Amino acid sequence: MALTQRVLAALDWSRVPADSDAEIVRAHEQRLARMVAYVRVATVPFLAVPLMEWRHLPHPWIIVAALLAAAGEALWFLRRARRTGDLRGDGLLAFADAAFCVALMAAGSRAGLPGQRNAVLTELVPVSLVSPVVLAFAVGLRPRAAAAVLLLSATWTASVWPDVSQKLASDILGFVIWYVAGLAVATMLRGMAAQTAAAVAHARRLDLALHREGFRRSLHDGVLPIFDGIALDERVGRATRRAARRGAIRTRALLNTAGEGGGGFSARVLELADTFLDLGLLLLPRVYVHAEPPPEVAGALLSAAHEALANALKYAGPDAEVVLFAEATRDGVEISVLDNGAGFDAAATPRGHGHTESLPAVEAVGAAWSVTSAPGEGTKVVLRWTSP
Repeated sequence: MALTQRVLAALDWSRVPADSDAEIVRAHEQRLARMVAYVRVATVPFLAVPLMEWRHLPHPWIIVAALLAAAGEALWFLRRARRTGDLRGDGLLAFADAAFCVALMAAGSRAGLPGQRNAVLTELVPVSLVSPVVLAFAVGLRPRAAAAVLLLSATWTASVWPDVSQKLASDILGFVIWYVAGLAVATMLRGMAAQTAAAVAHARRLDLALHREGFRRSLHDGVLPIFDGIALDERVGRATRRAARRGAIRTRALLNTAGEGGGGFSARVLELADTFLDLGLLLLPRVYVHAEPPPEVAGALLSAAHEALANALKYAGPDAEVVLFAEATRDGVEISVLDNGAGFDAAATPRGHGHTESLPAVEAVGAAWSVTSAPGEGTKVVLRWTSP
């Protein structure tokens, strides 16, 4: 049973992943479709060979009609294959081609006398044997495709009757072999294309990682020392030193967040940090997102964090440094805003005095909050939600 399963898996190209966005796979499918279409066109001239025995055929005009019909069907096949660019799943093309070959064999055999049918139909073999390959490439290892191959074989047998010889067995076997060979070739080629696409994607990811590492080194070794040097240089003005400190904080934030995803909760936190950096706050964000929190929780906590940062900008002092810490996991979310500014007496500050205006919304989503502060010791606001 295991051997049977391995053989069937080797013939089933539908198990090969087909990434519609992969340029390599698409290009491979287009080449495959054109190759089969060109083979279909190339077999048409074989139908002209019986015309060499025109005087010995009772109905030579049937061969002429078959030749013209085959040329028209081949051109339709070629145009459709080139237009769609993909044989995979094109049942209309495969079964229409098989139906045409069935009609071609049935009608073409009538061009000769009963004793001539084997000789006449021999020239139809190349045209007819393309059909099992098309079924293999387009439909794959499916009962309906196998049934179409059996129909082709049965039609061939009926068409040569009664001019039956040992050649009939090889002709019928040819229909089966070409179908099985087509399945194997399609599976192998599509597997190679998928592996090539995966290798190219991996190389691109490595190139992107190297690019990011180069970007990080440029920031760390080139930009950051300049900002730090200006921030510590007493020869420049206070406003310049402050701007340099902001530049150094933003650079370190970029270094800490390089490589993280750009969407969801992480992006919203970083956008919040950028807003207050642009307003002049000396802010260092620390963001660690391993799972996306519920939207209503994220909205309430970020709104409260925005309020806390606004208070730090307003009350902490012009030179106060602020850390925005945000962590989201499957277990919950924590956001904290810490500054080393002027601080205040938390016990003596009435509720509703700036830092508590957005906190009811935090409580409404089942989160907890705390504010710790003292004059001259800075302020710490912690917002925490635990996943139920």
